Amino acid sequence: MTSTLRSFVRMNPPVFLGSKVEEDPLEFLDGVYNVLGAMGVTPREKTELASYQVREVSQAWYTQWKDNSLDDSGHIEWKDFKESFLGKYFPRERREVTVENFINLKHGNMSVEEYSLKFSMLSRYAHSFVSNPRDEIVRL
Repeated sequence: MTSTLRSFVRMNPPVFLGSKVEEDPLEFLDGVYNVLGAMGVTPREKTELASYQVREVSQAWYTQWKDNSLDDSGHIEWKDFKESFLGKYFPRERREVTVENFINLKHGNMSVEEYSLKFSMLSRYAHSFVSNPRDEIVRL
């Protein structure tokens, strides 16, 4: 695991503090997951490695959560970590607001490029509204 950890850190995955309002928990998970996917690690290793990137407040949360979440083998699966992490740092109420922002997105005074970028960013949180490219075109 030591060499795997070294390789992971060298790939410069994102860090999540849990203490800054502007932090995007989904962006953190996506960034870490992309690095882990490139490394080809197991779902259990993903959680263990991702835990090295949570700091400050989120480290305290993770330590407490982990103590209550270990399975019989002493490991935690990625899907369980992701679900709990998002439950803590991107709760349903915040997700609903973000989806509402997506639904209410208007071109307004934005350039086409600005609107397209904002649409793409917000659509990550509203994938049920934009499940395929055809739906995305209709929404634009």
